[in-house]
Amino acid sequence: MFTLEMITNELDKLSNSVGDKFDIPVLINARLTRTLGRVMQTTRNGHCRSERMEFSKQLLETATAKSIKSVIEHEWAHYYVTKITGKYHGHDDEFKKVCAMVGCSNDAPTTDVERTVSEEKLHKYVAYCPTCNAPVGYFSRMCATLKHLDRCTCTKCGGGGLYFTQNW
Repeated sequence: MFTLEMITNELDKLSNSVGDKFDIPVLINARLTRTLGRVMQTTRNGHCRSERMEFSKQLLETATAKSIKSVIEHEWAHYYVTKITGKYHGHDDEFKKVCAMVGCSNDAPTTDVERTVSEEKLHKYVAYCPTCNAPVGYFSRMCATLKHLDRCTCTKCGGGGLYFTQNW
């Protein structure tokens, strides 16, 4: 697992490579499951500023080092483009220029992540079909769908009687 210290070291290296100093807090957020990382920004008087950077605990525990570094580079590019322009850029051309400047090829809104665990282990609940034995849904928390699986059918074979298991 990547630690907070390891992440901060990577961010410092990226900033040093462009002659700058990394200067915002970095947090590991256990609630981020769909978002791999994010830069929290505020805008005051038309000037945008990065306030903090957060990384998904799930990402750090289940992804390869290569994937984690790619996400770190991506989030750093968001931070740096905002720092030098004072504007929010999303994934526009300015953002992509900063990515290219540090050799980050991860300049799209979504990231494919190489995992070190199976899809089933990423989620607290997994719904299965007893007819074809296939996993038919992954869930991070108990929801109406899981509570009413008796009303659902398998998307692969059309079978009923779905059930779920809890991973932790």
